[in-house]
Amino acid sequence: MNIIKVDNINDKNISEFLSLKDKSLALSNTIIVETEKVVLKLLNSNTEVIKLFVNPDFIDRHSELLSKLSIDIYAADKEVMQEIIGHNLHHGVMALARRPEYISLDELQDKVLILNGLTSPENIGTIVRNCAAFNINSIIIDKRTCSPYVRRCIRVSMGNIFRVKVYKSNDLKSDLKKLQSLGHRVISTANQEGAIDLPKYSFPKKSCVIIGSEGHGIEKDILEVSDDIIRIPIDDTVAHLNAACSSSIFLYQLSQ
Repeated sequence: MNIIKVDNINDKNISEFLSLKDKSLALSNTIIVETEKVVLKLLNSNTEVIKLFVNPDFIDRHSELLSKLSIDIYAADKEVMQEIIGHNLHHGVMALARRPEYISLDELQDKVLILNGLTSPENIGTIVRNCAAFNINSIIIDKRTCSPYVRRCIRVSMGNIFRVKVYKSNDLKSDLKKLQSLGHRVISTANQEGAIDLPKYSFPKKSCVIIGSEGHGIEKDILEVSDDIIRIPIDDTVAHLNAACSSSIFLYQLSQ
């Protein structure tokens, strides 16, 4: 292990870890991963890790795993790490990694989850975790959806973002038509008149399920191109479930 001692937070070697903002990282296609459990998921994935910034206890606990890495490991005592803004978020274990590449449309598997205009990092992170839980490993995000690779999304996903593949669509309607031509059935989820109750619906082998935005649901032109619209039968006075909550119900049925 190439362990480099850090004595103060002004060390230029750890500059990437000092800001909670993602803009500068996005330009370099890198991501920050934080907390011990999430960093361990990263280290056990195929994602390229550039460097680690951790406390000595982490090194002691995971020396066998770390000894297999050919990267720089920067170590600082608890007192130094506490000076960093957001210390309570990362708990003294952070990694800088290369952001995974978005896949192409033809790399998607038979079962796909599509996010249409979701903006909450918490919801997206939870949805990614739900996908991994039910072995739905292909996700499409449109240009209005928050990247699942921002720090908060990665953390909320508990590192499961490194288990799924993501396609980023710049023209969702056009991509849905391409998927339909390849045999996928496009299925929107909306609690509206005429929607099929989920218990009565059988998912085809090649299914694309769309979850709409937190405040407005699925866009009208996306609903129009959909083959089916399904709903979770709930009390009418509730009207809608949280996007992440409803995704887990749809994903369970999709996985059967």
